[in-house]
Amino acid sequence: MVQLDNIDIIVRDVPAAAEFFRDAVGLELRICEERFAELGAGEVTIMLSPDAMVPTKPASGTILHFRVEDVRQALERARGRGAEVLLEPTRTDWGWESAMVAGPEDVIVD
Repeated sequence: MVQLDNIDIIVRDVPAAAEFFRDAVGLELRICEERFAELGAGEVTIMLSPDAMVPTKPASGTILHFRVEDVRQALERARGRGAEVLLEPTRTDWGWESAMVAGPEDVIVD
């Protein structure tokens, strides 16, 4: 069995990105330093850093999908903390309700 363990997102401003995921999304901020942050997202750990051990280009366009109990409540939390709403709550073709906000460093948060 394969399980997602963690996600490493390359960002220019680690503290600002960590603050966004803590305040707008509601993740647990475990570590926040100038060049590294770690946040808890259930069973998955999200790591933020300004560089990687391998080249990161030409890949781009990251979307993080979080499961929440109440999409509208989660969206209002993000909106109330200044997140730019990209998609109001919408029922998808596959039956989920989805809303999206702009995250730091061109990351989209669903």
